[in-house]
Amino acid sequence: MDKYKNEDGIELNYTGNDSHQLLVREVITEAIMILNSHNQFDSRSKSLAIDRGVDFLETNFNIKDSR
Repeated sequence: MDKYKNEDGIELNYTGNDSHQLLVREVITEAIMILNSHNQFDSRSKSLAIDRGVDFLETNFNIKDSR
């Protein structure tokens, strides 16, 4: 998969080790763990993991507040 670029061709680069970049990577890692925490043979489990992951990202990146 290619990296996401906005309409101006700008992409994220979080390879540094300052506190902000570390925290953002930690939040994304936690979101990935939440999204992967399901029983692959149970559609209800998958749905719950997706709902939890989306809520986690919306909360941590203040997405609900900006809509």
